[in-house]
Amino acid sequence: MHLNRFSSFLVRPSIKTIAEQSGVSKTTVSFVLNGRGNEKNISAETQKRVLDIAQRLNYQPNHLARSLSMGRSYTIGFVVPDISNPFFSKIARLVEHYAEERGYSVMVASTDEKPEKEQKILTAFTNRQIDGVIIAPTTELVSSKIANLPMVNFDRNFNDKDDNFVTINNSETANQLTQKLIGKGCQKIGLVGLSSFLPNINERIDGYKEALTNNGLFINQSLIIDVNTNLIKQDVESAIHQLLKEEVDGFLFLNNVLAAEGIWLVNKHYPQLIDKIKFASFDNLDVFDYAKPKVTSALQPGDEIARNCVEMLFKQIEDKEQSGSIRLSTTIIER
Repeated sequence: MHLNRFSSFLVRPSIKTIAEQSGVSKTTVSFVLNGRGNEKNISAETQKRVLDIAQRLNYQPNHLARSLSMGRSYTIGFVVPDISNPFFSKIARLVEHYAEERGYSVMVASTDEKPEKEQKILTAFTNRQIDGVIIAPTTELVSSKIANLPMVNFDRNFNDKDDNFVTINNSETANQLTQKLIGKGCQKIGLVGLSSFLPNINERIDGYKEALTNNGLFINQSLIIDVNTNLIKQDVESAIHQLLKEEVDGFLFLNNVLAAEGIWLVNKHYPQLIDKIKFASFDNLDVFDYAKPKVTSALQPGDEIARNCVEMLFKQIEDKEQSGSIRLSTTIIER
């Protein structure tokens, strides 16, 4: 009795079994289960019958056999500097969602902004025969597709002539954030960034400078501080102390991790300034809704970024087509 009750879990149903019970060919079943029913002009009624029977039989596809027959692993890579960063983890979750809709799984890895680690990751992915990579690259070498894989860059791109990258209007957004600080009365604005060798960071610095110039404010290079990626806590603390000695009345942080550190440090060391200085930051965190100092932030369109990255990648994988580049706008959240 016990065996009969759970026999459907012990015996793996085959495409042949599903075909026999649904009254269609194995080829038809295969097309339906691989999401190609509409492409092959299989009626909606037949597709529903096949899928219902497969579900009732607890059918699980043989991914190895599918990979061998289709010449694909049905796996893509997602490579970022630090998956613990809330921005990157959000994009990872959305990429996973859109990839799963197409029957693909996602392997995630962090580079720590180290080119040599990035290369090892891509080599490992290539050896695993993954079908493509979505990456926030650390070097131009990677963005030129040294791994010979279908690849989409996001967040940063080292060569605007390259196809297949998704990013935001970094310069425009930095200009807007700086303008918001000026509009709140700030006349001396410090900038805290990191990894200034990256193109997206340079674009943000350019936007900050442009806003100062447009408002007749002096560009003081000593107020632009580049934080070491591996020493963020120490360097942000040093930057806060240095900039407040310069009597800045506003801070522009080039990502949310830096801004979160800045909030904590000002509360710890300069509570008397909490209601006097103004913060602005790229990216958004829920904590910004109730933190002090108040933070004006630029919300990146995570869903659009992830969806466009996946669509671009699958154009390369499935259609062998390049997709060009996309620059998306952010939403400024004032507090």
